[in-house]
Amino acid sequence: MLITAGIVAAVLLLAGWFVLMRYNQSNAGSSPGSATSPGEPGLPAIYPVPQHATAASGKPVPLNGHVYVVATAGTDPASVSAVQALVVGAGGTAETVTSLANPTSGSSAVYLGAASDPQVSTVLATLGRDSAAANQEALGHAEGYAIATGTSAGIPTAVLVGRDGDGIFHGIQTLRQLLTGGTVSAALISDWPLMQTRGVIEGFYGIPWSHQARLDVIKFAAQQKMNTFIYSPKNDPLLRDQWRTLYSNQQLRELQELIDTATANHIRFTYSLSPGLDICYSSVADLNAAVAKLESLYSLGVRSFVIPLDDIDTKVQCDEDVKEFGSNEAGLGKAEASFLNDVNARFISKKPDIQPLQMVPTFYNGSGSTPYKKALGRALNPDIVVQWTGEDVVSHRITRGSAETAQQSYGSPGTKRNIVIWDNYPVNDYSQDHIFLGPVKGRDSDLNQAIRGIVTNPMIEAYLSLPAIFNYADLSWNGPAYDPAKSMDAALTAVAGPAPDVQAGVRAFADLNQDWQGDALTPSAPALTADINQFWSAYDAGQSPSGALLARAELLQRLPDLLPRMAEPGFANDAVNWTAAAAQYGRGVQQAIAMLDAAKKGDAQAVTQARKDVQSAETAAAAATQPTLDLGVVTPVLGKGELKAFLDQALQKVPAG
Repeated sequence: MLITAGIVAAVLLLAGWFVLMRYNQSNAGSSPGSATSPGEPGLPAIYPVPQHATAASGKPVPLNGHVYVVATAGTDPASVSAVQALVVGAGGTAETVTSLANPTSGSSAVYLGAASDPQVSTVLATLGRDSAAANQEALGHAEGYAIATGTSAGIPTAVLVGRDGDGIFHGIQTLRQLLTGGTVSAALISDWPLMQTRGVIEGFYGIPWSHQARLDVIKFAAQQKMNTFIYSPKNDPLLRDQWRTLYSNQQLRELQELIDTATANHIRFTYSLSPGLDICYSSVADLNAAVAKLESLYSLGVRSFVIPLDDIDTKVQCDEDVKEFGSNEAGLGKAEASFLNDVNARFISKKPDIQPLQMVPTFYNGSGSTPYKKALGRALNPDIVVQWTGEDVVSHRITRGSAETAQQSYGSPGTKRNIVIWDNYPVNDYSQDHIFLGPVKGRDSDLNQAIRGIVTNPMIEAYLSLPAIFNYADLSWNGPAYDPAKSMDAALTAVAGPAPDVQAGVRAFADLNQDWQGDALTPSAPALTADINQFWSAYDAGQSPSGALLARAELLQRLPDLLPRMAEPGFANDAVNWTAAAAQYGRGVQQAIAMLDAAKKGDAQAVTQARKDVQSAETAAAAATQPTLDLGVVTPVLGKGELKAFLDQALQKVPAG
């Protein structure tokens, strides 16, 4: 029996909110990730960075005592449950009421509701009078919200008003970050997203994510105010190779849980059907099969669909298609448009509660016009959204100008195409021995002027992708305020938790994995490189090195013990083979420093032993330990080999006796 989204919402939120709370609690009082964001003096850091945020003149609102949660009937139950959990997590007791006339002295109140609710609107007008214009602007945008604090009915009060249910839920993510020491900071927040689509696409090749990883990523993305999760694992046979086949009951149960979790967390679960490997675009039978498959997902609660036609033959495959559309690239564009238009007419347009259909073109990168793009764009229904990866498959720079050109190329004369960027970072399916933990860079801050939204294609390692997901949420919500370094620092603090030694370990590990295909914006291991350079500079000058490199080596050796203590333990599990290699290199560096010191002292016996230890560590670090789906077991790579290079250089400076 399938559980409906309405019933599961409160259950999921109450059970799962404490998982989300641990990220917030890890930020409280920690440094530097909890430093106040620019433009928000006197407030805790808030991510994504809000459009408007100022400290209010009143006192904080305590949530660690008796708290009225005031929500009129019909208020989003997931959001009400979330506030209740927030109060409980702060050490308070929540009493939910539909109105509040004579509150008990010593209590606090949190009002919650939509802008159409006169009760919360009245409280907002009073407490938020100093931000009235900004509040009006925020509540004029889909998913917008406003928060104000002060005194109402004689007790400390916070009011959260959303333009819609999504806005209310997003506002709770901000309310959570305003909560420090059991109280909500006095604040005036007026906020809304600049991009309509903000999310994650599980679209890589390789070992698919586990069911639990998908659930956890959905919850994490929701906490960052994302609104989209696209289910598109390339190695799910029922999406591609066997796209006509309907799901079994067991598979439907797992999908139902994903859909319900997404719904409860205000995430649009988007299903991808990829028929391009063997479809005959002019076949009525194939059209019927596609519609039947989509209908089966609609019955589970899916209201957003994409049809990816990427990584397939660049020409039509059946004789009927050749006869109707032609055998060249333009013919492929016409055939795809015809099929997509039919799906749109037969399925999408018949459902009043469904999102616009999205598609991924066969030629999905490059902004310039081609015969394929021209044919596709002119024939494709203008309501259908195109996903695009930028100028390259893996685009290191994505500019507003490039996106605007793509709008024209995939559009028709006089009509620009709605574009969602499928951003292939930090995906590592093409380099499965690497992980990418550098901040998201190289994307214009005003991309929202040209695109509908952006979705990140993450790594095979779901939990190692969380910091980049955090960055993309920040970038897509408020691109002009996005600061890559500060956003990544906050992301690492969030997943690390409050312990200073764990934070230090996570940052040292992230430093080792900054390099992204040699991009100058993400130089490899910058902190490690600085320590190595300082060491050799002092050593070669006959001076004593500062000890920074030795301290880093000792920290690297502790990574296998430190990372499992993170707020997000899945990160440590995903990183286990890279941290093991880092620990071995750390041991090697420690022994190399001892070898160099022994050589200066003329202690030949110590040099010999240390040299053996260095070589042993280097061999252990180079072991193949990371499993892949189709490449066997590979050796985890750290940066550009800075640690190995240091060991080799040390061995050269002290030749074998």
